[in-house]
Amino acid sequence: MKLSLRKRVLLLLVAINAAVAALLFGYFTPEVAKSYEAGALSMGEDLVYTIRGTIDPRGSVNAARILSWPNWSQFADAILVDANFERTSEGWRPRGVALNPLGAAGRGPDFDLDRIHEALSRAARNGEVVPAVADGRVVPIQYPGGTWGACWYRVRTGRSTLELLLRYFLPGFVLSTILISAGTYFVLSRFVIVPVERLAGAARSVARGDFSVRLSNPPAQDEFGELFGTFNAMTDRVEGFNRTLAAEVERARAEAEQATSAAMKERRLAAMGELAAGIAHEINNPLGGLQNAVEVLAEERLPPEKRAQYYKLLSGGLERIRLTVGRLLRFTPRAGQETVFSLAEPVIDAIQLVTYRAGRAGVVVKLEDVSGTGAADEVAARWSSLPPLKGERHEIAQGVLNLLVNALDALEESDAAEKTIEVRLTQEDERLRLDVCDNGPGAPAEALARASDLFFTTKAPGKGSGLGLAIVHGIAARHGGELRLESAPGQGFRATLYFPVALAPRAEP
Repeated sequence: MKLSLRKRVLLLLVAINAAVAALLFGYFTPEVAKSYEAGALSMGEDLVYTIRGTIDPRGSVNAARILSWPNWSQFADAILVDANFERTSEGWRPRGVALNPLGAAGRGPDFDLDRIHEALSRAARNGEVVPAVADGRVVPIQYPGGTWGACWYRVRTGRSTLELLLRYFLPGFVLSTILISAGTYFVLSRFVIVPVERLAGAARSVARGDFSVRLSNPPAQDEFGELFGTFNAMTDRVEGFNRTLAAEVERARAEAEQATSAAMKERRLAAMGELAAGIAHEINNPLGGLQNAVEVLAEERLPPEKRAQYYKLLSGGLERIRLTVGRLLRFTPRAGQETVFSLAEPVIDAIQLVTYRAGRAGVVVKLEDVSGTGAADEVAARWSSLPPLKGERHEIAQGVLNLLVNALDALEESDAAEKTIEVRLTQEDERLRLDVCDNGPGAPAEALARASDLFFTTKAPGKGSGLGLAIVHGIAARHGGELRLESAPGQGFRATLYFPVALAPRAEP
C-alpha cells in the first residue's frame, strides 16, 4: 500500500522520537540503577545510625524504639541480631536479640534464612560488611563498646528502576513525542507538505494534458516560491509550444492531404494508362478482324456460306468488344453500393486487364485453386463455386489490379528465364484467400515492414507513388479482411488477401 507524504512524514517523526527515547532509556537505566544503589546505601547508613542510637553503654538495645522507626516503609525486609551466635549442625543460629521489624509473614518458601544467619554471624564476629545476601545487604552494628551485632536489610528496589522509568519517564516521553511530532508536523505541513502536494497535483494535471494549470500564492518567498515560479514558466512554455505544435501538425496534415490527393490522382492516371493499354489491345484485335470481315462482305460475289461465316466473325468480334467494355464498367466506382458477388469475377476482370501488358513483357499468368494449376477457364469455373463475399466490387477489383500491376512492375526488373505470376483463390474456414505471387527479385525485411506505408516505394523516382499496397490494405480493412505480405531477396513476392465469406445468400447475376 502506498502511503501519502503526510503519513510518511508523521511516521518518520514518531520513529525518530521513539529512537531518541530508546537511546535515553538505555542511557538513564544504569544511571537510575546507580542512583538506587546509592540510595540503598544511604538508607542502610540511616538504619545503622538509628539502631546504634538505641544501644546503651551496657549493650542493651531499645527494641520498641527500633520497631517504631518511621522509615521502615522504605525497606522490603530486615533482620536485626546481636553478636550472641552459636554454631549448630544446621549452621549459625542467633541466641540473643533477634528482631524482624517488618515481620516474617511475607517471606516466601525460598527465603534463605540460613545463608542470612551465616552472613550476620560473620558481620557480628568480624565486623565485615557482606554486600549481596538474599537480595539484601549485611552490615555490622558498632557502638562504643565494640560490635554489638549485625543487621540484614533489603530496600524496596526490586522493581524500582523499571517502575521509576515507566512512572516518570514514559509519560514524559509520550507527551514530548506528541508535542514535538505535532509541532514539527504542523511546520512541515505548512511549509513543505502542502506545497509539495500542490506541485504534485499540478504535475498530474500536466501529465493528463492540461497545460493551462498554474500555481499561485506560494507559501513563502523561499525555494518553494522559486519552484512555483519555475513550474509556471515551464507550463507557459509547454502550452505555447503545444499550440505551436498543434498549428504545425494541422499545417503538415493539410499539406499531407494535398500531397496524398495529388499522389492519388497520379496513381489513378497510371491505372488509367494500364486500363487504356489493355482496353486498346482488347478492342483493336477484334476491330482489325471486323474491318477485314466488312471488306469481304462488301463483295457481291461472296458465296452464301462464306457470307454466313463472316457474319459469325462479326458477331463474335462485337461480343468480345462488349465483354471488354463490360469489364471496364465493372471497375467504375459506385459509392456506397455493396453487393454480394463471387470473388472470382473481379479477379478474372483484373487478370484480363493486365493480359496485354503481361504478354508484352513475357510474363505468364497462372491460375490455381486447391486442385493446383490448370486451364484458365477450368480454374475460373472452380473459383466461381466458392462462397461469395459482400462489399463494393469495384474496390475489390481495384485492389486485385494493384497487386497484379505491382507484380508486373517487379518482374520488369527480374532477369529470370521464366517470369510468372501465380494467382491462387481458395477457402480457409470462413474466409476466402487470394494469393498473388511472382518470382521477381523480392524485397528485404526492412522494405517489407514498410511496404504498406503511404508513399513508401522501392521503385525508381517517377515510377511509383507508394500508394498501391496502401490502397490494397485499406480496401481489405474496409471489407473486414486483411493483407499479408511475404518476401525475401531473390525469393519473389507474395501478397495474400483475406476476406470474410458473406452471410447473405449469393446474389443472382
